[in-house]
Amino acid sequence: MTLKIPKNFRGIDGRKELERILNEIPKEEIYKEIGKTESPIVQPSGELRFITDVNEYNEIVKYFDSSFKEHKDILSKNLSFDSVMKGSNTYIEKAIDMYLKSINSEYRLATQLDLEQNLSFTKDTYNDSGLALRNLIGTNKEQAEYLFEQLKKKGITDKNFPIWFNLRGLDLDDNLNFNLTDESLFKTAECLNWKNGTHYSVIDDYGLTKEEDSSSKRQIWTDKGYALSRCYLNRNSNLDSNDSILSFSNDDGRVVLAKLRRS
Repeated sequence: MTLKIPKNFRGIDGRKELERILNEIPKEEIYKEIGKTESPIVQPSGELRFITDVNEYNEIVKYFDSSFKEHKDILSKNLSFDSVMKGSNTYIEKAIDMYLKSINSEYRLATQLDLEQNLSFTKDTYNDSGLALRNLIGTNKEQAEYLFEQLKKKGITDKNFPIWFNLRGLDLDDNLNFNLTDESLFKTAECLNWKNGTHYSVIDDYGLTKEEDSSSKRQIWTDKGYALSRCYLNRNSNLDSNDSILSFSNDDGRVVLAKLRRS
């Protein structure tokens, strides 16, 4: 499939025209395009914020404990509040995004591209934003296989590995499995298999490293031994994709929310 987009998309009318074109393309074709080459245009959402309202924090905890009763140790017990909500892991981030969607909030979980728009805002914190699927034999093999079975139905094969997933577009079930939705965005991302510690500066339309740059301080951390890894922007604005413990959380973690742009 070739996605032909007019050159001049500007303003509200341009965005509406782009949405019209994308809506006419079967979802299966979009998934195939994402998995094999580049994705449709992914725009950053807007302004970023942490969770600084204790009432909002309490509602999130209540949602966690009612929706994922068997997983309090992974979710609500990994959170604390002291003028700002502290704690983050892959499951917390995704579950908060599900909560925001359920109340039709004007905010959603920030994507990696959102985070890249304001690195000074997230300095000295870490922020989960994605998953890296590299193989079906390493650490987190079962979670990787579960996700891959869904990809195969959309024409994706292991030849498309490694694959990056935006956390925002996934859903969690009662067993904390990751499930694809109509919002799911993913792509082949060769940078996830680069040499560990590779320096970079240029990013693509997912906020991922695009070109090696030995003169830059920013680095991407990788590990080919993990079937499925969590991905997060770390304290030094480096992209970590070499952590297999999806449930680990500490006080440096911050869930970052991005205000949705309305057309």
